[in-house]
Amino acid sequence: MRWVLRGALFHACVAFSSLDAAPVDAATSKTGYTLFRATPDSLLRDLSADRPDVTESPYSVDAGHFQVETDLVSYTRDDNAGIRTESWSVLAVNLKVGLNSMTDLQIVSEWLRFESVTDPSAGAPRKREGFGDLSLRLKRNLWGNDEGKVAAGIMPFVSIPMGGVGEEAAAFGVAVPVAVDLGSGLNLGLMGEVDHLEDEDGNGRHLEWTATATMGSAIYGPLSGFIEFASVFRPEREGDWIGTANSGITYSLSPNTQLDAGIYAGVTDNADDRTLFLGLTARR
Repeated sequence: MRWVLRGALFHACVAFSSLDAAPVDAATSKTGYTLFRATPDSLLRDLSADRPDVTESPYSVDAGHFQVETDLVSYTRDDNAGIRTESWSVLAVNLKVGLNSMTDLQIVSEWLRFESVTDPSAGAPRKREGFGDLSLRLKRNLWGNDEGKVAAGIMPFVSIPMGGVGEEAAAFGVAVPVAVDLGSGLNLGLMGEVDHLEDEDGNGRHLEWTATATMGSAIYGPLSGFIEFASVFRPEREGDWIGTANSGITYSLSPNTQLDAGIYAGVTDNADDRTLFLGLTARR
């Protein structure tokens, strides 16, 4: 499986890096830069990350550059019907590489996750730990990557079980994020997503629909914040819809580095009660 994935990633990189291979005819043109001909630092767009909110960014990583987005640590807790589920995640990483001026390739992995389920009627807590799922994502900006007040993108993805702490079957989906610059330091983000997942009982598959809206604002200097509402709708046999109210802050350490922290708070019974996280984004 490792060699198959490596071969597929290599061919995808070569194919997509050649999509915008037209010569660069002006200092401000970026269409001629590829994975193997990096965009000059002077032409880099502002740093934009898919974290820390649920809403993805429509902006791609500039051609030939790498970006790492990671949960340094996160903690999730849920109490439901007397059963408490807690989990810690360390270094959940999204590694991105810009293939051309409009496209990037992403590899998402969770390096280490600890999970504990406490059921008073079952005695000692059930514990497990291990590697999370591996996801491959391809983001294509549709418009607004470098100019305009509105930007949109499309991002198909596949999630592959790695035999650790994660799902038991592959999942597929596509997300469509939109960003709107409202002026005065305000930004609106919207996203629709559909996922094709295995049923909880393992006897079939179903579709789940995600809708999000987020509002970001500059606070003071390099400090910004966001508030967000995210919801997941699924077939009745899989349970009620899931809703979370999320908020957090970001702090820009440099044009290429950003820290973030925040909380996702469940507002429906089927959502986790809360998730706390501390993260980092860095570009090179």
